[in-house]
Amino acid sequence: MTAAQNFDQALPAALAVLKQRFPAVSPLTTIVRDAFGLLTVVLPDSALAEASDWDELADRLDAELGRYSPGVRRVLLRTSDLIDEDAICASSDRIRLPDQTNTWLLDRLQTNQDWLRRPLSASPPLPTAIAFSIKGGVGRTTALALWAWHLARQGKKVVVVDLDLEAPGLAGVLLDEDRMPDFGVVDWLIETLSGDADSFPLSECLGECALAESTPGRIRVLPAFGKRTRNYINKLGRVFMPVFSNDDEARLLGFAERLQRLLVQIKRLDDTPDAVLLDSRAGLHDISSAAITRLAAEVFMFARDDYQGWQAYVLLFDHLRHAPSIEWGMPDDDLRWRLKMVAAQVEPAAAARQRFVDRSYETWLALYDAEGDDAGVLGSATARLFEQGEDGPHQPLLVDFDPRVRSFDLSQKDKLPEWELVKHTFGDFFTGATRRLFPADADGEDSP
Repeated sequence: MTAAQNFDQALPAALAVLKQRFPAVSPLTTIVRDAFGLLTVVLPDSALAEASDWDELADRLDAELGRYSPGVRRVLLRTSDLIDEDAICASSDRIRLPDQTNTWLLDRLQTNQDWLRRPLSASPPLPTAIAFSIKGGVGRTTALALWAWHLARQGKKVVVVDLDLEAPGLAGVLLDEDRMPDFGVVDWLIETLSGDADSFPLSECLGECALAESTPGRIRVLPAFGKRTRNYINKLGRVFMPVFSNDDEARLLGFAERLQRLLVQIKRLDDTPDAVLLDSRAGLHDISSAAITRLAAEVFMFARDDYQGWQAYVLLFDHLRHAPSIEWGMPDDDLRWRLKMVAAQVEPAAAARQRFVDRSYETWLALYDAEGDDAGVLGSATARLFEQGEDGPHQPLLVDFDPRVRSFDLSQKDKLPEWELVKHTFGDFFTGATRRLFPADADGEDSP
């Protein structure tokens, strides 16, 4: 064998060495990959009988891993060598390696760790939806803002949150300058770093949206920043910092836990909202990973029909396959049931819509249960559901392309677009998204 020359070769090289040493039954194995890609193999003390056997295996791993070995003294460890065995061998961040027996990988990532973590709870504090896209410029924010209007017309009270913190835009769509609140999401996240979610009043971060004034509902906007926000870049550099809670358990709170606390605070507002709509950061980002996988929310994945966008979703889905919330047979609490594609700016021709459906299905094959092998009847039945039923995550909600959408002004009630035009362009998305967020009353009619 040749020593691993790059990141992609290192893990297979380690597995090949272990397979040669344990050809029949593998001992319980945890492979730790650090932030630089260096690998350490952790085996039970009983895995090898003699000290010389441990030395020989360490030498072999060190040689085959090449520059992806942390050194012959660290490339192979016994569990008794660990300061905290459970932190490694029972970590919730471990993933079972496919096609391997008793073998787990613990990836020490600097970012995007949340993609493979379980939700913080079975459901969010109140109905919550997330708008996400791999790429920007697909109309995600506009669609979310108009959906808030649709919900207000049905009498719903909605809070819309701008989580696109590096490229804020939601407030510019929904609030004029006079309605901007004093502060925003970033201020709340910074002022509550002490772990006390009550230490900064959320009411100072909310602006009333004029869009809802002629409806029976209400729309409040929580922008990324407000009129009195200062040092935004300095604050932005701190929002992902983990902190300890101020309760008796002194738990470590990451960004996802702090987002959940934000949802709890929103639920406690006067005139309790019926729903929260989160406009997520585009791309494979810590904000996206925390929101999509940890909040147990409904997630709408916007995409245009272009090659680069589909390939990026394939990369994401290939990673998500290893998440513990992705289980064979898609039980009711499976993450995939909370995901739904949205065909953004699709041409209203039947052929264009069908092409999007076909490409969406091809992309989702990276995340769907495979037919054949061990799939059996369950796998075949699941595949048929995805191919034929509207409930399959790949089956998109449609947003038609209409160039007039670009000129929409939603911040001033005397300049609002005609509702019939909005409904014609976004109606399929409104209906499908509302049904997922409010299954019991999704067919409610708009107010005039």
